[in-house]
Amino acid sequence: MGGTRGQVRGKSKIETYLAYVDLVEANAETFLDRNPDPAFKKFCKHEMVQDVETGEWVLHYHLHT
Repeated sequence: MGGTRGQVRGKSKIETYLAYVDLVEANAETFLDRNPDPAFKKFCKHEMVQDVETGEWVLHYHLHT
């Protein structure tokens, strides 16, 4: 069993969320457990933080097999 952790960045919350959805869909067969779950858009947006240096929105994730 394994997994990966990382972050997705974007200029806006919706851009960041859509990048995360693309990442999850591209790896759907490999990683079955996703945190946060992209099905809950409001929760994903709630979990985002803004990078004070760049102004980008950042979503930290953990994908697990």
